[in-house]
Amino acid sequence: MAIEVFNGTSVPRDLATAGTEYLWAKWRTLNATQSLTLQRLIEETNQPLREQCAFVIPAGDDFVYLYVGQSLQDAVKRNPTGTQLSRSDSIVAKDFAEIYRRVTRDMAPVFVRFTSTRSPAGTIWHQVVLPVPMAGDQVMLVCYSELVNHQLEIYEHLFRTAPDAIIVSSPISNDAGHVTDGWVLMMNDRARELLGHPGPLGNLRLSALPQFTGIDLWGRIYAPRSAVTTTVLTTTAFTIEILRFPHVFGLRLTSKVPAVSERSATLAPGVEALNAVF
Repeated sequence: MAIEVFNGTSVPRDLATAGTEYLWAKWRTLNATQSLTLQRLIEETNQPLREQCAFVIPAGDDFVYLYVGQSLQDAVKRNPTGTQLSRSDSIVAKDFAEIYRRVTRDMAPVFVRFTSTRSPAGTIWHQVVLPVPMAGDQVMLVCYSELVNHQLEIYEHLFRTAPDAIIVSSPISNDAGHVTDGWVLMMNDRARELLGHPGPLGNLRLSALPQFTGIDLWGRIYAPRSAVTTTVLTTTAFTIEILRFPHVFGLRLTSKVPAVSERSATLAPGVEALNAVF
């Protein structure tokens, strides 16, 4: 588990989410106009911020959770409302106690990132801690938290740069329920190079790609496994491995001839020789 604290005038741009950036900017505006209240900060908005907030107040050297939104309760699988921070079994509880003391003392927001053993792998928490003055000298800390997942961008990068040529398609079926074609949803860089298709994928069908003309592929996509002896289809140009998923199917292509760029590289020495002659 790790924790990272940012003290500044804004949330770091490369880490900001819509919720954290919105709340931070709103806090600064309300604070500058001396109109900062809990209601104006949280209630007067169309964004569902409250369910991802915890309201914390100082209690001596400790802090107490007065309110914890349902989204946060679901994420941590418990309801800490009414409990003291020091009672938390989190190993970063002491770090947060120090952060909350600093925010209360300086009346300045803080942006925090941290990981948790209770959260799914590959996720990280983003939290802004915003001080709000209450009656007397009391201070309410509004802690807005989001569980950020970077898996999607990682998976997209790994798919796009994979050495294998892969196409992911959504099946198109006829009235009898037989797959007759596929909408191309994803095509990685290697597949684009292999098929010579650098353009957009919008409304692109597999049957529209010249390399798939005349290939008897469709009856094999979702045929009963007992009726299929292999998931690999061989054509004159490709070896095609069918990847079955519940709602889409993938095709892993292996070319039997060099790609255009590879052929160009092979011809390059001969071209250089001709250039030398002429």
